[in-house]
Amino acid sequence: MRRRRCVQATGLAVLTAIAGCTGNGGGDGNGGDGGDGAPALTGDDYPAVDAWLTETDVGAAAPNYDGSIVDRRDQEAITVGVGTGDTGTEFDPAAVAVDAGTTVRWEWTGEGGAHNVEAEPDDQIGESDYEFSSGDPVDEEGETYEQVLDEPGVALYHCEPHLTVGMKGAVVVAESG
Repeated sequence: MRRRRCVQATGLAVLTAIAGCTGNGGGDGNGGDGGDGAPALTGDDYPAVDAWLTETDVGAAAPNYDGSIVDRRDQEAITVGVGTGDTGTEFDPAAVAVDAGTTVRWEWTGEGGAHNVEAEPDDQIGESDYEFSSGDPVDEEGETYEQVLDEPGVALYHCEPHLTVGMKGAVVVAESG
């Protein structure tokens, strides 16, 4: 528990420093330099996110995670695609940063079979600060599940039926303001 808080505090300090340097928490929403000089957020800033999405101790590595974290801070709500990618077994984006109080909406594409969204810290390297579940897997296009992430921390999650092929995701929740 102490290690998690240390890693979380370090990550939040880096995120706060980045936001302070850019003045707007900038970036292009794609995790890269948005042309305004804002540095990209990376898995190096959040070791738990990087470990969850790249390690194979629990399930496969997320195939669409490239080490970057999409910056969606300063948005009241965001959408994460469920069942994206060539095989319909990815979350898009795989990793995203939001402010505390943001509503995260997972929206099913109808591709890749039945999916769900599970954040279960005991089953996910023990590093998730959130626990939630969308329930039983469904395959309906347009199905949605929402969660308000109101405390700074990290939410690591997966699709139960497709964990073995790396259907994993992460949300970094930064302190608002």
